[in-house]
Amino acid sequence: MSKLIWILIVVTVIGLGGGYFNRTYCLSDAGPQAVVLNYLTAMKDERFEDAFQFVTASMTDGKPAAAWAEQQSKMFKMARVVINDIDVRPGHRELKNVFMCAANATVPNVLRASDVLNRQGSTEFEVYKVIMDGDEWRIDSQETLFDDATIGQWFPDDQIPDF
Repeated sequence: MSKLIWILIVVTVIGLGGGYFNRTYCLSDAGPQAVVLNYLTAMKDERFEDAFQFVTASMTDGKPAAAWAEQQSKMFKMARVVINDIDVRPGHRELKNVFMCAANATVPNVLRASDVLNRQGSTEFEVYKVIMDGDEWRIDSQETLFDDATIGQWFPDDQIPDF
């Protein structure tokens, strides 16, 4: 009987230890942040075909790489878009349970950009939804935040400019 109790204790300790390790890994996974940084860097440098590899089909409306890249290029030229600064923050990855990471994350970013309608540039507070697509992280959606409370939730230490 005491041997069975010891086996249960060892199995429990190993399980809890593994869960703690997994939780630490999930919360510190740099993959979601890296994919957003790589995407935005490619967009900033107008390397649209490179940027394509970091997004899901929902971000490209299902277009093939060349067609999506051409559309992005035309849009950037027509609107005179210039990405000045990227400040990608660490991703927030959830846990499914003690033993499993969720296959999605939320990544905040502060973007400073200008275009034909906003030549002085503006500060945009963005939140990217990133998902595990096969064995790689990809951006599935992007939202620009305008509500002060929501901005404060994701960017608590940033000063919110007057819009």
